[in-house]
Amino acid sequence: MKKRTIIRFEELSFTKIGELDRNKSVIIIPVSPLEAHGPHLPIGTDMLITEEICREMYRRIKRKRRSIIPVMYPFQAFGYCGANKDVMGSVSVDVKAFGKIMHDTLRSLAAQGFRYSTIITFHLDPFYIKAIHRAIGKVERVYGMKVAEPVSKFFYLNGGISHAGKEETSIMLYLYPYLVDKIYKSLERVEIEFSILDFRKTLRELGAKDAYTGNPSEASIEHGRKLFNDLVNFCVESVFELMEGKYRNFMPRPLGYLPLFLQRK
Repeated sequence: MKKRTIIRFEELSFTKIGELDRNKSVIIIPVSPLEAHGPHLPIGTDMLITEEICREMYRRIKRKRRSIIPVMYPFQAFGYCGANKDVMGSVSVDVKAFGKIMHDTLRSLAAQGFRYSTIITFHLDPFYIKAIHRAIGKVERVYGMKVAEPVSKFFYLNGGISHAGKEETSIMLYLYPYLVDKIYKSLERVEIEFSILDFRKTLRELGAKDAYTGNPSEASIEHGRKLFNDLVNFCVESVFELMEGKYRNFMPRPLGYLPLFLQRK
């Protein structure tokens, strides 16, 4: 049997885990829930893109910094996706429960001596991201582990992203063209009005009846290739900055004030 080129946490014995150099190891934790992504993309869109980001990150980290030991953690296929909870296929868990699991996962790894971790998720629901950052903040303060969550930072700093619109459809066309329904070419642009008062409303309640926003018909493989590679490079550089003590997570100011009890239930 061919030897694996990726170090996977679940494939190691406890003795092998104990032998990992804590000063050089970074745990890569992929996480995303199942959620409706319009009539043209699969419910696992966020999961599939997240998996590909992690795999490509791993390769580029090993190519650029051989001294770093990336360790792939098992995919965490759950999370809060209240914006589409009323659409078939979306599987959402309580955002506070999700945040607690993320916190306890990081805490357990920190207790085993791991100093660095990065959470990779292509799911960008505001409540979900806020829960992740709260977990990260507490673990960093109490246990000293340094944790990056670079994907939301990339999009927050680059103008955001629509749900199942041009950006996600383009990346899926690049990575998984056979999973993109050709109906995307004829979908009309969907724009919704959104304010702080609308956080408890679903996309359908806001007018996006088919579980997408933006304009999927503008998607292209070329745009998907560039966006994916720019995002992966950003995540890789974030890992390097994390291990050099230079990385800082980022949340828009309004998100910092978002109380989790306002989640859509």
